[in-house]
Amino acid sequence: MLNMAFIIKDTKLNVAKTDIFHDEAGYAAFPTAESVVFDREKLIPIGLLSFNMFDASIDDKILIALPNLQGIPDGDYGPITYSYIDEQQGWCLDDEYANDDTLEEQDEYLDNYQQAQDEFAANKCLMRRDKKLPLITLGGQPRFGQNWASCLYNELAKNPELDHYYEVTCSLNHPEFEHMSTRDIVYLDQKDNKEYTFIGSFKDEAYLVRDSEYLGFAGEFMVFYQPELKKVMLVAEYD
Repeated sequence: MLNMAFIIKDTKLNVAKTDIFHDEAGYAAFPTAESVVFDREKLIPIGLLSFNMFDASIDDKILIALPNLQGIPDGDYGPITYSYIDEQQGWCLDDEYANDDTLEEQDEYLDNYQQAQDEFAANKCLMRRDKKLPLITLGGQPRFGQNWASCLYNELAKNPELDHYYEVTCSLNHPEFEHMSTRDIVYLDQKDNKEYTFIGSFKDEAYLVRDSEYLGFAGEFMVFYQPELKKVMLVAEYD
């Protein structure tokens, strides 16, 4: 378990909340083994992101991926991390997860992913219920008050800064709302004293769920990045 703390910084967000529906400058959906090196048995590629939109001094190309773990679609895990190792190995699931059972080759979720990939290749977008479905939502602030956040910190610990954030952002009329709703929010690994930048989020209905009966119950993955460690952290939210 990571030992994290929320930090609300004085600096303003570098990237406002933006839904991405197509390939854009700085983001490419469904990256292939030719565009990025990764462990194809353990990671399902979602997108390739240029981190310089968040920090102009860092030009990392980040693989956004779903770990190919048996319990992922059911929200069975807390925070999961994978890291860039080197040019030969590329992105790999971190050791503490790498020995978990992977999904079967013909599992319905992998079939659904392949259908989504084929749909994007044909139409350059994904559609659900006659509307374009975001590939990913970049930037903005992470949504608090949900189960995923409790995985990242000790709920018994006091955090007056976060309490104040809740108080302010729960009311559009609060005099500090505009200021607080645009602050940069990071997560600090208190063990290593490393900050994780919030990259954005994506829903599994875009990639793993095709049956309309289950779309309303789909999960959402919060994505964070630690540039010094070249580590991505995913945290799943399931209603």
